[in-house]
Amino acid sequence: MNRPVAAAGRERIDLPYRLFGRARGVAPGIHRAAGAGLNGAFLRHGSILDTPDARRIDVRASITDPFGGLKVRRFENRARIDVFVVLDLSGSMAFGRGEEEDPIADLCAAIAHAAIRSQDRFGLIAAGPKPRRDIAMRATRRAGLPDEIWRRISQDAGEGAGLAGLLAMLDELPQRRSLVFVVSDFLMPERDLEELLGRLWRQDVAPVIVRSSAVETKLPRFGLVETADLETGRRRLVLMRRSLRAAWLARARERRAALDAVFRRHGRPAFDLVDRFDPDAFVDHLISGGG
Repeated sequence: MNRPVAAAGRERIDLPYRLFGRARGVAPGIHRAAGAGLNGAFLRHGSILDTPDARRIDVRASITDPFGGLKVRRFENRARIDVFVVLDLSGSMAFGRGEEEDPIADLCAAIAHAAIRSQDRFGLIAAGPKPRRDIAMRATRRAGLPDEIWRRISQDAGEGAGLAGLLAMLDELPQRRSLVFVVSDFLMPERDLEELLGRLWRQDVAPVIVRSSAVETKLPRFGLVETADLETGRRRLVLMRRSLRAAWLARARERRAALDAVFRRHGRPAFDLVDRFDPDAFVDHLISGGG
């Protein structure tokens, strides 16, 4: 579904994300990496026989060595990582995305901006029942990337049912461990969710649950409510009443708790993207260990 494009040049902030564990890359960056390097914090002294690099000789440590050996400084290794968004573009993800505001596009553009600011590369995988290679993007650091990501995502709200296309495109993720933000409403059977996360076993997965208060909490206490399945197009009228509203809210809470249990089992708690993208709330989530 094509829609008018709003101005993408909005203010963005840096996001304090980090990779769980040590990075394995060789390109210099800001993330703690395996092995010793030149651009990190001082680790310890070592023998020049183990690290034959005269530039790292520490004269003071060498003079005070009781065995008379030459000592070199060893530093922590810091490397660049790849940051990906795996975006569910099935039909149910279209709900609540307007022509001027698009919380999903805002989130993805903010992650792209933060990745470039952190000397990392950003990539996008987007699909629903079919792969969306017109929206997907290989990991890159090119200029203007956040605005380009915003435009690509905001022009297509998604359609259809199922995750076959998304699962097929996961093979395009690099073998090297990357930070992967999985953005979806996760309105899928548990077996499909387990398959999705299982396919990402080698990656550091940070889930983002897209939710709408209109269908979870802002329900009328009484009256006719028209519901629509965005994946199938089916519509129906429901007579909302107190008991049905209570049951509806209870199911929403149960679903969120079940998702939380699955995500924690796979390593990280999820961030709730409700109605709009709140950068400060996302920062708090990342600082507390969510990404």
